[in-house]
Amino acid sequence: TIILFQYFAFVNQISTMSEEAAEPAPQERRMANIWIKPVDGVDAEALFAKIKADIVTSDPEYNLQWDEKYKIENGKIYATFTIALDADFDEEVMEVIECMEDEVAGQGIVFQTAME
Repeated sequence: TIILFQYFAFVNQISTMSEEAAEPAPQERRMANIWIKPVDGVDAEALFAKIKADIVTSDPEYNLQWDEKYKIENGKIYATFTIALDADFDEEVMEVIECMEDEVAGQGIVFQTAME
């Protein structure tokens, strides 16, 4: 009985150690590629810099990250960002851009997908 008790204590200790050593699961993320059309006369480069600086999500754990690469083509800014899958990216990003109506003539989603 003592040996059996020691065995279970040992198994419990190993189980506890492996739970402590286990790393948290990586955050599930969403990637979205969007376009933004500046109002005539608004500098696209400056507008995109402002968008990246001004958009702050309602929860810091959403971890909004803008891709360094973007392009300006036919008067539109094309950019990609990632955000936590749990976040409502439309509310957290797209609606904020839409509210910049003095500088933004239009915006939309090219594609969005959950990342695995």
